[in-house]
Amino acid sequence: MKSILAPTDFSACAFQATEVAAKLARRFGATLHLLTCLDIPQNWSLLSARERAQLPEAQQSIYNTEVLFNDLRSRYSDIEVKTAFCGSRLTVEVRQYVEQHAIDFIVMGSHGSSGKNEYFVGSNTQKVVRQVHRPTLVIKDPIEEVNFDKVVFASSFHENEREPFLKFKDFVKHFVPEVHLVEIHTSSLLDPPYFLSHEAMEEFRSLCAPFRCETHIHRNFNVERGIRAFAEEVGAKLIGISNHHRHPLKRMLIGSNVEALINHSSIPVLSIDFEKQPATVK
Repeated sequence: MKSILAPTDFSACAFQATEVAAKLARRFGATLHLLTCLDIPQNWSLLSARERAQLPEAQQSIYNTEVLFNDLRSRYSDIEVKTAFCGSRLTVEVRQYVEQHAIDFIVMGSHGSSGKNEYFVGSNTQKVVRQVHRPTLVIKDPIEEVNFDKVVFASSFHENEREPFLKFKDFVKHFVPEVHLVEIHTSSLLDPPYFLSHEAMEEFRSLCAPFRCETHIHRNFNVERGIRAFAEEVGAKLIGISNHHRHPLKRMLIGSNVEALINHSSIPVLSIDFEKQPATVK
């Protein structure tokens, strides 16, 4: 991990995420990137000095932002910090920024939300998780010490979950973790037979080596609530889950376990999403 992005609006919630991002940057020797969106023209960088002078509110906003960025640079003087501001929608800018700067990992805060906004509007964090193909760690509460030594990976443990799990393991291995694999059964006709779930999880257990790993089938009437209940029960410090993108209409009708976790979990959630590279033609 060489580059970590922490989008921020300088709120208390965003600051908590920035603190975690800085701690991870120290641990991995990575560069910390801070990005914020302002109420300024999208073409600000193309405006002449005369045109900018006619927009004093935008100039003041930029000045205030640079003061805040300087404070954070001073706070994190022991790591490399790069800052940027933009005048567009945050999700669009984050998507462009991660490509332009080869960002490996994103850390964001979340206030959580409820009701129809979860599906029709969503927070900036939800939108980033939904639209930007990078592993994204979502922080709800302050973390004094970043030590993910007991983790949960929730999954259906199908073959297409193997690569997300390996990416999850590649992150948590630095904390020498105790790994708990869990599949949530909801007493639905769609639940697989127990022996098939156990068989699939045993294959993933073998991927956990050399770390301690336990497998679990947890029953709950709701997948997202089941994941949270299980993680709290075992005292997990991190929940990992792969992010399968849904069609917007399907997300509205049946929801997204990832986005629901982000909204409701007090335990940090790592959403694993990435773009597969095209196969090389030999």
